[in-house]
Amino acid sequence: MKLLQDLPRNPRYSILLEPVWAIPGTIVLFYAPLYMKEAGLSDIEIGLINSVNLYFAFIFQLFAGSITNKLGRKRTTLIFDLIAWSVPMFIWAFSQNFWLFLIAYLLNATSKFVTVSFNCLIIEDVEEHKRSKVFAILNMIITGAGVLTPIAGVVIADFGIVPTLASIYFVGGILMTVMFFIRNRYTDETAVGKELMGMHSQIRVIQSLTSSLRLFGKSFYKRRLLPIILITVLSNLILQLNFFQVIFFKEQLKFNDQIISFIPVVTAVTVMLLYLVIIPRLKRRSEEKYVGFSIILSTVGAILFLLIPVGNIAMLFLTLIVLAAGNFILQTYRDSLLMNRLGTHEKADMFSAVQTVMTLTAIPSGYLTGLLYHYNPVLLFSVILVLYIVLMVIMLFLPDPQKHSQVISTYKNM
Repeated sequence: MKLLQDLPRNPRYSILLEPVWAIPGTIVLFYAPLYMKEAGLSDIEIGLINSVNLYFAFIFQLFAGSITNKLGRKRTTLIFDLIAWSVPMFIWAFSQNFWLFLIAYLLNATSKFVTVSFNCLIIEDVEEHKRSKVFAILNMIITGAGVLTPIAGVVIADFGIVPTLASIYFVGGILMTVMFFIRNRYTDETAVGKELMGMHSQIRVIQSLTSSLRLFGKSFYKRRLLPIILITVLSNLILQLNFFQVIFFKEQLKFNDQIISFIPVVTAVTVMLLYLVIIPRLKRRSEEKYVGFSIILSTVGAILFLLIPVGNIAMLFLTLIVLAAGNFILQTYRDSLLMNRLGTHEKADMFSAVQTVMTLTAIPSGYLTGLLYHYNPVLLFSVILVLYIVLMVIMLFLPDPQKHSQVISTYKNM
């Protein structure tokens, strides 16, 4: 495949296998709120599960960098993919009460280990200027899997959301498990990973954790890094607050299941057009410029979201297009920008520390989201708009890359 020829073995095979996770994963994650609602859970219970999930994710995230350095990127990814996805998928398939959902989401919280190890696995052996390409393709695959959501919508209309989703969870669990082992077979430990495994073999996890947190704390004094960290943390918080979006479309805006099933399709088509048609024709600019543009676009989308009239499909799809474009560009260039600004040997520790802060700020969001939506659904999405405005302010402090010719490559003098 010509698109992947210039990429090393790890990102190439990871990209080729990603659809096996993305297709069932995208469908079940999209319908998860409705699945839990249909199973009898209240808004407050759904919010509570999200908060508990995020709390344990925070605990696991504290150790993600240390474990990744000790076990290696490849082994950590396999172990915790099985714990965080394979096992929960089978539990979700049979979940009909609060406690089973809670257990599944607790196990899924260990995916924070994979967030660190997998990002290092696919990026560390890639040249800096090609990293945004890797993130873009992976994001496009995950979003593109949404084109199959209407098929699930048709089946749901005939058989109901619980039987349909339970079947997808079960089959998806089998497919994901097979994929995890195949990917492990065809990827290699990165050069930096091998070096750090040797360095950390005699270091206790707690010692490594303390060192990474100290490193992260000092990063707040780096003017070139702080705005990027803040943008990463707040944009993740917005993602958590959007959990009730699909419920809002159905309950408040009165869109039926068929229209809702096309929402991921609109998002997927927008992302594919962006990546394959529009972005290649744009003038090459810095990652900072793209991040800034994406925040402005997302803010416009958040405003349009609040203006959607009940049952107005045209306004719904216009809003989805704007939000999809903004979020895709933001996630692609934000992650690439962050990884490129972290030191070569500090990537796992620093990325883990950033993810830890992201999770910490998101912990109360699950329960808070449930409360806000229960009290006033519009208020919840007004809060999201305010957060986008805060991101626009932070965006003004992103350093001009033309005035900073040297990239932060090491923190050894901290």
